[in-house]
Amino acid sequence: MPLGHIELAGLNVPDDPQTRARFAELTRPGGVELRPAETYEASDPAGLITVTVDRAQMVTNVHIRPRWYERLRPEAFPAALYNTYITAVQRAFAVEFAHRPQSPGGPPGPPAPEESSVHLAELPIEEFIARTRSRLDAIDAEYDAIRRREQAPPVATTEVRSPLGYLTMHVRDGGPIAIHGNPQALDNPSGTALAEDVAHLFARAGFGVEPDARPRPAARPRTGGDVADDDYFDGFKVLGKRGENG
Repeated sequence: MPLGHIELAGLNVPDDPQTRARFAELTRPGGVELRPAETYEASDPAGLITVTVDRAQMVTNVHIRPRWYERLRPEAFPAALYNTYITAVQRAFAVEFAHRPQSPGGPPGPPAPEESSVHLAELPIEEFIARTRSRLDAIDAEYDAIRRREQAPPVATTEVRSPLGYLTMHVRDGGPIAIHGNPQALDNPSGTALAEDVAHLFARAGFGVEPDARPRPAARPRTGGDVADDDYFDGFKVLGKRGENG
């Protein structure tokens, strides 16, 4: 095979309708373009779980609607939470990426000697040999790196348990790969308790901010024990590559 047909591994983001649609969904939810912000949020399709992350993709808020278990089976909650978190992280990355500073304009400079379009056969024999050896060395180094990764022992998966024991996060190679839960324990916990447990779980695993370290909203006096007050205080039930979930 000619050397010019060999490509070393690189990042390849496919430009296809599915990818473009997903990018639009992340950066223009509901048709409204998102601008860079301090926080980004995502909700599950039913609107029961909302996860907020900051620009560094750390979880800062978790909100779970009251009586969520009436619309979502307890065994399905961990996967819904994990996928909502992944969407929030992807949204933060996509919006920041879409508005990244562009490199200064201007005509490109002359290509480096290795990037020249001169055919190798037209080069002096010494330069031909040097360039060929350099490219072969680069290919060998890449293949060696691939072999080392294949021969390396598998990365261990660690488990992080939430303080109240509702959920367990599985972490491998520096990232969460799944969230599991006990359906019996998740039978009908309140949204407040579960949201707080989730927030502590992400903080314990290194992917969130501890709830106690976040600024608290200003309190307002209650005017009575009516439904409106209950709805208001329900608002304070906020603390704040898909994997295998269950």
